[in-house]
Amino acid sequence: MITKQWRRGMKVDGFTKRTETKQRAILDAAKSLMGEKQSRFTISELARSASVSPVSIYNYFGSKEQVVLQVLTRLTEDEMGWIEERIGEHIPFEELLIEILRRKIESAALFDDAVLSIVTADPSWQQLAARGYAVFRSLIEYGKTTGAIDPDVSTDAYLRYVRLMQQAVLSDPDFTSHEMTETMQEYFHFFLHGIMRRSR
Repeated sequence: MITKQWRRGMKVDGFTKRTETKQRAILDAAKSLMGEKQSRFTISELARSASVSPVSIYNYFGSKEQVVLQVLTRLTEDEMGWIEERIGEHIPFEELLIEILRRKIESAALFDDAVLSIVTADPSWQQLAARGYAVFRSLIEYGKTTGAIDPDVSTDAYLRYVRLMQQAVLSDPDFTSHEMTETMQEYFHFFLHGIMRRSR
């Protein structure tokens, strides 16, 4: 016999599932729009793309800025999980770094100056960045263990190097999002090969 309490539970579960489905659709649509036009999309465009009402977007996220943050947060968390999985699979270190660079370049297409401003102004992003450094620490330890990078250089020194690069980009008033891809490629070159020209 189906009780009223069971029916109420089913209704709650169904409502929760529909809510989660709509939220995922909004974030997926926002990521797609950001890939095309970064921050230059409207709530109306997002609503059409996600097949939801603008009211739903405001109810779930409050603002377009929060949608942008949630897209980047989900992307970053997925990226951290992916790196940890690849380390567990013992992917060669340099191969892994190259794949990380490829994925970072793809995600760089989501950024413009407005997106950078949203990220740097949000305190929760700093907490996420701290978690990212923990994953990067694991990556460095993996590289040292496999002999791919110099084990005599401390892990903290590698991390400071990465932080300095990030701070240099975010604090540079002349830096624009158009330089993101080229800058990332150059920094990865420094990381892999240093600045000294190798003899041929």
